[in-house]
Amino acid sequence: MKKIPILLLLLLPLCAWSQDRLKTGPVFEGSVVSKERMIETLVKGGSIREYGLSVFRSVRFDVDEPEFQTVSSLVLDDAATALNKETEIDRGKLRYALMSFSPAKRDAEFLCFQSRTNDDGSCSVILVYMQGNTTLADLKKMFKKNTKQ
Repeated sequence: MKKIPILLLLLLPLCAWSQDRLKTGPVFEGSVVSKERMIETLVKGGSIREYGLSVFRSVRFDVDEPEFQTVSSLVLDDAATALNKETEIDRGKLRYALMSFSPAKRDAEFLCFQSRTNDDGSCSVILVYMQGNTTLADLKKMFKKNTKQ
């Protein structure tokens, strides 16, 4: 009976470790761009299970050029450790990245980045972290299906 609480204590750090081990973790936590300037969405559980996901966390914000370079550099650092990745660089700027970090379908981790330059020269950025029992190919199919509607 004493083994169960000990096992739970050992498993707790693994839950927090997943997103925190990514280089982009500080972006989600507001260390790169202040939380006041972000629009954050966090969804866990039942409403996203139909997509094979258990966690969906996104942040959206506008940044100037130095902040953009910091964020995109962190994304590219994560891409360097990803098992599968797609990136698009346009005129020297990272515009799109989709990557997975787990070989197995169970509790796989994904990171998605998208940016665009605004009329005033700032950049709009969307950064999404997902975790679940799905694959990168399944997520891409789901994105294509939802954007056609």
